[in-house]
Amino acid sequence: MVGVDMKMNDPLGRTLNSEKLIDAMALPAPMESAAGKARNLRISLKQWKMFNAVIDFDGFFGAADSLHVTQSTISHAVTKLQEQLGVPLLELKGRKAHITEEGKILLERSRDLVRHAIELEELADHLRQGWGPEIRLAVDPSFPADLLTLALRKTSALARGIRLRVKEATPEQATQALRDNTVDMAISTRMAFGFVGDELIEIEHVAVAHPDNPLFGLRRELTLHDLNTQCQLVISDANDYFPADAASHPARHARSWSVSSLERAISVLGQGVGYAWLPRHQVQQQIDGKGLRVLPVAGGCSYRTPLYLNFGRPSPADSAARGFAEALRSCSERFAQPHA
Repeated sequence: MVGVDMKMNDPLGRTLNSEKLIDAMALPAPMESAAGKARNLRISLKQWKMFNAVIDFDGFFGAADSLHVTQSTISHAVTKLQEQLGVPLLELKGRKAHITEEGKILLERSRDLVRHAIELEELADHLRQGWGPEIRLAVDPSFPADLLTLALRKTSALARGIRLRVKEATPEQATQALRDNTVDMAISTRMAFGFVGDELIEIEHVAVAHPDNPLFGLRRELTLHDLNTQCQLVISDANDYFPADAASHPARHARSWSVSSLERAISVLGQGVGYAWLPRHQVQQQIDGKGLRVLPVAGGCSYRTPLYLNFGRPSPADSAARGFAEALRSCSERFAQPHA
């Protein structure tokens, strides 16, 4: 058994790099109600929420403090919950409560129940304020941001009032977000195990440096040895951005400067320091303006990284999320054509 002082969850929100909210300003979409038969419920959401809090906040005292109720209220609610279920959720050992095996199983299902109830209330708030359904998306930093706006506009013409919530995420963070059901879709350099998805777009990466970089003075194709004489700039958490062919890029140990963002990488490169493999569409303006120059790397000065569109829990074919996914595919295909 596990003591309640152990944290049972790790909120994803604190690890995702950034979050943006895009609103399609329009009237809310009409909601369709699905009538279904259901038995009378014996247990309230408040009871499940209190049980979750006992686990998450190290016992009855912490749960009471977090929910702003008395400790006896928490104790009474959990005791009644166990009686109504006929299943032991917690077991006292000395002065400390430990979660049972049955409790562990019901804990995760109850988390989903509470989270879905919160999402339902948030959706109602959005509709009351004139907003439509919200689409939650985790996206790789290399994905062209303009395509999100274009896809949202196309979707808004069919389903008005849609809101798009975008979180930048590494492949690991994107997969975890899908598992936690905090996003509806994820654009990532990997297919998320256990989820449905397909390839969406290929992003071209090029090796770039300042025009005054000594590597250009060699006036020939550059070898791995040549590149290893320079500092390679790497954007944090962008470890998937290097060619599949080991002969066409430096070994990992050659990386010596990790920067926090694309903007920081471009700034450092602009000072004549090192080189970097960066998405072409994000540095094309600097290349055209002669602020950066593509390095003549032997075997190819560019490579392509596929990005995949992964879906979370299934949604109806006529849902806003599915419509947005189709619009995203269409916009991505048009983006790829000039670069083919």
